[in-house]
Amino acid sequence: MTVPVLERKQMIMFAMWAIVCAAAGPLINLQFAIPAAYAATGILVLPLVYVMVGAVLALLSVGYTAMARLVAHPAVYYAVISRGLGRPLGVAAGMLSLLAYNAIQTSLYGLVGQQLAAVFGGPWWLYALLIVGVVAAFGMRGITRLTVTLAVGLSVSMFFVVLFDAAAVANPGPGGVNADGFAFDGLIGAYAVAAVYPVASLMGFEAGATFTEEARHRRGPGRAVFLALAFLVVVNAVSAWTTGIGAGTAQVTSTQVDPLTVFDDQYGPIMPPYVRIAVNMAIVASMIALHAFAARYAFAMACEGVLPRWVRSTGRKKNTGQQTQTDQQKQTGAPVGGSVLQSGVAVLVIAGSALGGADPVLSLFVYLSALGALCLMLLLVLSSVAAWKALPAKGPEKVGVWTRRIAPGLGIPLGGITAVLTVVNVGVLLPPGSQPMLILLAVVVVFVGGLIWGLMLRRRPGYDQIGQGRPGKYDTVVSRLGRYPV
Repeated sequence: MTVPVLERKQMIMFAMWAIVCAAAGPLINLQFAIPAAYAATGILVLPLVYVMVGAVLALLSVGYTAMARLVAHPAVYYAVISRGLGRPLGVAAGMLSLLAYNAIQTSLYGLVGQQLAAVFGGPWWLYALLIVGVVAAFGMRGITRLTVTLAVGLSVSMFFVVLFDAAAVANPGPGGVNADGFAFDGLIGAYAVAAVYPVASLMGFEAGATFTEEARHRRGPGRAVFLALAFLVVVNAVSAWTTGIGAGTAQVTSTQVDPLTVFDDQYGPIMPPYVRIAVNMAIVASMIALHAFAARYAFAMACEGVLPRWVRSTGRKKNTGQQTQTDQQKQTGAPVGGSVLQSGVAVLVIAGSALGGADPVLSLFVYLSALGALCLMLLLVLSSVAAWKALPAKGPEKVGVWTRRIAPGLGIPLGGITAVLTVVNVGVLLPPGSQPMLILLAVVVVFVGGLIWGLMLRRRPGYDQIGQGRPGKYDTVVSRLGRYPV
């Protein structure tokens, strides 16, 4: 029987880094998230909060990337938590991961639909459905073309981000150029209130480890994770700082400023239309990247019997009986089944929102993006717990005490506090009159449902393969890991 596989040894570290950074969308954060964070929290030290959240995420990522390297599995959270905390919890984590990446990706259809409708007229959902087709077309192609497209989109986004930063510093608002955004006064209180926004802006950086099956080098995915996190923290912190400078201290926290005014003031009225085009390009690029993450998670889980078999289909050619074994091994492809699943979810959500008369931004975008960010933060903490328990201290794959104990030991409590603050303040991300409990309810229902499904799978053949992946160049024998709960 032919086992479906993804494109082996196709991706260099830069490719993984570019995809992850495109998913995070620095230009999207500049245009929407950062101004909203200032207006909603009234916190001037938002740039410093970005740095602090980034430090916590870096500590959590040490154990996560070490486990991802040993497990070498496209559905990283699912496999890492299966190996460290048991298969039922791993299945629950896999379901929560699918919810997270699908929620964030689908939320952007509301945003891009509204943006395009404002320019061209017509219903937002029509444009959203058109973009579904575009994203699906990329999702069914090989990773090489996907990487080139997203790298170009990221370059365009960063061009306009740099233009904005330079314009804000060259033409500051009231208060001039200052370092108020990095002042330590009141940092603890500011972190408690505003951490939820940097969490929402940065989460997804860890998805570089999703490409372990397609990476050329074993350590490439882990390095891509840390480089992406460092890059995104610096870019978002600087953009938050220049946003405060460009608008002025008083105005940036009293009303939601529009970064387009900075472009208009510094470069003239010819610039804002180009910025809007770049923003929409950045949104679509982010959707394509997030689609790739969700598709790979679904593919990997389907290969181990957690999801239906059709989800594991790839772009491989059928065996005609005239192919040699070497030819069959070379036939690899994209996660077509996972791509179809993700696109189907998006179509259902868009159709349901349109029929229900939901606001594409205040309902679809805001709710689902907050839901996804919260899920990923909780999963990262759980992954560090799994790393603490399962990383080996002896043997050929042993890891040092920093990776096995110190970083997770610091990251778990700090990440737990940040996760709790995210849960408590998730309402800050939502418009007035919203129901944040709906987000928490969705997290609980999906996690508990996944846990029950994981327990039910014990009775089925192949249960022992959950979280194992397929043998390959970079896979680690189960015995190399430390304790392995079942």
